[in-house]
Amino acid sequence: MRWFGAMLAVLALLAGSCAAERSRPAEQAGPTWSPCAGISGDDRVWECATITAPRDHRDPGAGTIDLALIRTRSADPAQRLGSLVYNPGGPGGSGLETVVGVAAKFSALLDRYDLVSWDPRGVGRSTAVQCAETALPDRVPRTDAEWAAVDASSRQFTDSCATQSGPLLPHIGLFDSARDLDLVRAAVGDDKLNYLGVSYGGQLGAAYATLFPQRVGRMLLDAPGTPLRTFRQSLLDQAAGSEASLRAFLDFCVAAGNCPLGGTREQALTRVDAFLAQAEAAPVRTDRGTPLTRAVATAGLGLGVAAPESWSHLIPALAKAFSGDGSELVGYADLFAGRRPDGSRSNFASINTAANCADYPDFYTTDQVRGLLPEFAGVAPRFGELTGLRLAECTYWSVHGVGRAPLGGAGAAPIVLIGNTGDPEAPIEWVTELAQALPSGVLLTYHGVGHGAYGGVNECVDRVVNGYLRAGVVPERGAVCR
Repeated sequence: MRWFGAMLAVLALLAGSCAAERSRPAEQAGPTWSPCAGISGDDRVWECATITAPRDHRDPGAGTIDLALIRTRSADPAQRLGSLVYNPGGPGGSGLETVVGVAAKFSALLDRYDLVSWDPRGVGRSTAVQCAETALPDRVPRTDAEWAAVDASSRQFTDSCATQSGPLLPHIGLFDSARDLDLVRAAVGDDKLNYLGVSYGGQLGAAYATLFPQRVGRMLLDAPGTPLRTFRQSLLDQAAGSEASLRAFLDFCVAAGNCPLGGTREQALTRVDAFLAQAEAAPVRTDRGTPLTRAVATAGLGLGVAAPESWSHLIPALAKAFSGDGSELVGYADLFAGRRPDGSRSNFASINTAANCADYPDFYTTDQVRGLLPEFAGVAPRFGELTGLRLAECTYWSVHGVGRAPLGGAGAAPIVLIGNTGDPEAPIEWVTELAQALPSGVLLTYHGVGHGAYGGVNECVDRVVNGYLRAGVVPERGAVCR
């Protein structure tokens, strides 16, 4: 069941959405800030507030939603430049759950800026998308019956989202959130938006610059995704990136000496393959109530190899899993599923699927997804098929393509983008494409691995970025850090 009429209506409304918005929306009265409830983690004072946004920015009279904001004030008010608004990516990442933890990474900026974040529409403490809880299949479906179960699960998930969150679902795309971001800018009292967006947050910054180029202040897009590729191609690229990161991780382990996974990369890969086959035949026990199936193990491994800062922990977690205890490895998969250490869940899995399905224009029947999996296996033998299976999440979604429109931003101040040559989640080709699509985009290339590069990863990157965000020094075109 697909609402083609609704989909076409939304696409028609968006056809001109990426011209610069000339009329300034009515500014809200300043929000009331108060100490944040249930948020702690450092010695800074964190304040929270709630603002409202139109559910449909094209029809402001059709209802409103809440947006939850958080901030910590500048450590040196005399040197304050304004607010720096942070988005962790996703789609579906919660600013309220992540900004406290990353504040230390941005410490070089906190004498100049208030650090601000928010839960985007559909996320967490803002008006949230709610869907029934789903789980990855234990393995890649092979039989007709297993594929029928995938199809039924996709339909049930979509129906549950429509039942619980129907009016919001057509309005959670990239450009809806970009318009919300302008309300956040206004709520903190800044004439221009200073912004740090990571991953999908980088796409969000690009959409903001397209809609509001004259309101762009200093904008950093770290490892941004791209709205210029299809869902299918994006997943293919990321699956291939995960394979490359796995090889880099195993090389790291071997080079460190006494690698418990194997004495060479080839030996370690053989052990990984044997472990995944074992997990498919008989899930590995854990102490978290979640068995380590092949699907869960692959998800956890993919998340772990994308974060070099975690590799020293991932090595013993894998070695422990090889020995029959998947308790530590399953923790990586829990992050992707939105499961917290205390057993509660965020709505990350629901909003991530909902936003992806709404943003991307391409969607596939379950039979088509089944036919595409050999292509995914060809580019990524370990990660490809399970990554490609994500296409089935959108089979019955009601609206597609709302996050895809031409990018622009003529007249915006310089926008700095960081691309890692070894990034599995945002390949350097993606970041290059995005930089070329933004008239004022300036690409800083980092020859390294991992997803994201600013904040303690590389001294050169930090020096360039701090010079830009603190003093407005734009890096030269073609700048490189190693």
